[in-house]
Order: sequence, then C-alpha cells, then structure tokens
Amino acid sequence: FDSNHQQGLTRRDLVRVGGLTSAGLLAACGPAAAPAAPAAPQTGGAVPQAAQKAAWEQEWEALVPSAKKDGRLDLAWITGAQGGYQKALDDFQKAFPGIEVGLSSFNSGALLAPKVTQEHNANVYSFDLIFMSSGIDGPMAAGAIQPIKPHVFRPDALDDSKWRDGFGLGWVDEKKEYGYGFALNVFHPWWINTDLASPEELKTPNDMLNPKWRGKIMMSDPRTGFSFGTITAMRFNQGEDYLKKFIQDQKPAFSRDNRLITEQMVRGQFALATGVLIPVLDEFQAQGLGKNIKQFFIPEIETLSMSHQAWMLKKPQHPNAAKLFLNWLLTKEGQVAYTNSTKENSRRLDVPIVNPGIAIEPGKKYLWTTGNPAMADEIEKSKKIGAELAGLQ
Repeated sequence: FDSNHQQGLTRRDLVRVGGLTSAGLLAACGPAAAPAAPAAPQTGGAVPQAAQKAAWEQEWEALVPSAKKDGRLDLAWITGAQGGYQKALDDFQKAFPGIEVGLSSFNSGALLAPKVTQEHNANVYSFDLIFMSSGIDGPMAAGAIQPIKPHVFRPDALDDSKWRDGFGLGWVDEKKEYGYGFALNVFHPWWINTDLASPEELKTPNDMLNPKWRGKIMMSDPRTGFSFGTITAMRFNQGEDYLKKFIQDQKPAFSRDNRLITEQMVRGQFALATGVLIPVLDEFQAQGLGKNIKQFFIPEIETLSMSHQAWMLKKPQHPNAAKLFLNWLLTKEGQVAYTNSTKENSRRLDVPIVNPGIAIEPGKKYLWTTGNPAMADEIEKSKKIGAELAGLQ
C-alpha cells in the first residue's frame, strides 16, 4: 500500500497494494432519483412533497419507523471490553430512540465464528450484524452471511470522494459485496512492560531475537487477527528463517484470550506481548495499574489493518434496525461516533483523525494484511506456518 499511489509497481508491490484501485462509482453513489413529479394543474396547487424527494430519502423515511418497530438491534463485536464501543452505540440510540442495542463481546474471531456457524446450522440467529476481521471463512462457507451491499443506499455513505481511495476499497471479500471495512490504520502489534524491558533495547527485528527475551514473550494465537498480520510481516520482510528462529528459539507463550494476555502483562508475567487490548488496559490504568505497559514500534513488523469489518447474518431477527445502523455507521455522523468511541481512525476523509499514532503517513509504503483480499492466501499460509512452529493444534 503506497499512500502516494506511485506508478510502476513491481509484482511484489502489487501484492502489498492488494485491491487498492477503486472499482469506480457505485451506481452513481446511490439509488436513482425518484421520477420527476407531473406538472401541476393550470388551476395551481403545490407538487406533493413526497414526489420532490429522491428515492433514497423516501426509503430512509420509511426505514426509520420500520427499524423502531423492530425495537432492538443485536451486535457482536471483537473486543475485550464492551466499553470500547458502547459510546458509539449510545450515540446511535440517541439518534434513533426506541431501538435498544445489545452488544456481545468476543476476544477474537476464532471464538465468535464457530458460534455463528453453529447457530446458523440450528437456524438460530443471536446477532443481526457482526464486526470481525478474521475467522469469517467458516460462517461464509456455511451460508450464514448475506451480502450487505444491497442494504447500503445513502448517497453520503456511498460517496467515493468521502473515503480514502474511494468507497470500494472497503470491500474485504473477493466478490466485494459481503463484508465492509471502514477503518484502515497502521497496526503496531507489540507492547512492552517497561519495568522488565526498555524500548531502547527493541529497535530492529534482530533485537527481538536476543536470548534475554526467551520465555518472556506472550502472543495472541497466530491464527487470530492480533498475530497473523505480524507473522506475515515477519515472513515478508525478514524471511521464514527469521520467523522460525523467533518462534522456536524465543519460545513465546500463546493464547486466544486477549484479556488474559493484557492481565498477564499488567501483572508483570511477561516483558513483551502482542494482543494487548486497549479497552482492557484502560480499565486497569483507571485503577492505577498497568501504567508501565506501553507500545513500542519496529517499522519492519508493522502492517496496515482494516479491522472491525461489518457482516450481516443470513436471517437477522431485526433486519430493518440492522439496515438502519449499517447506513448510519457509514455516514460522517456514524464514523465520528465510532472513532470517538474506539480511538481508531476512519477511512472517511471528512472525519478527524483521533489517533495520530496509528494514522497512515503520506508517501510511506506499507504491507497491508488484514482486510486485503489480495493477501488472503498469504494470511492463511502464515496462520498454518505459525501454528506448526508453535506446536498448536
């Protein structure tokens, strides 16, 4: 991913860029306008107000009461603490009173995906929309997911000019109609307990191979979104021999429970880790704990991540509320609520950057992993290699 869109890319760069080029305007950024109203009679009289409104406005005005009739919306989001997203949901409920929003929290897609698949096979649907960046293959193969593209119709959501590299860049599936990513940020995976290590000791990938860190590293399972991008960056930028040395010689501990990883770092059980959850760390720090847990940056290991992708279940129990939330979320108002709640930067260009530390730097090339359909095979390869090296089943 080259933030300056330079020409003359190599084949390797094409892999990095993935599907960067937008697919063009999407049906003129929304449904067609309503037919022109007939001319008013000679005797005078106003043209009916409804006839003056665009088709999308009429659809929106019909959708809001239908969503309120649903009365509820159930979401599942990958997060370690519901507080990280609750503010955005509170803003939605304030905008559309009468719709109660339920939020279920999961530590990783590896935990949410099996539940979605099992419930679909049993014709049970606990959620209307799910937000996850890994593990979706199982629910997709089972037929548990439907395309969300037909449900997004607001022109201010579809407007290419409002999104970094156009609205189309957000589609994360090969068909470009099922899953949509609205945040693209630099992913710095590594955290340090400054009581046990100094960031000055960890400037390059080779510093990570220092024997002093053996047994003092904890990582999220390499098959989850908190680690597979990191492992892919190690493979691409340092080679598979480096990855092998890192896992086999340094002997990191692995876990799918990112809350546990965060707690272990706060308790001083490990010096370095991936998978630390900021909302959980915020909880500890509000109690005066974990102030020594900091991020550290190694450019060769950072990647771009399009996290929190939206997916709609095959049979949502509250379809109108789900459609309303999805369209609202992709507007400026919805993205401001999302970024203020999560402290992640939106792809929308009219939404202020809330976290400069993970913002994309102009002119810099990045390895875009999570949410890049062109990297899907490489991600799967990384998951397999990482699990085999770690001896995970």
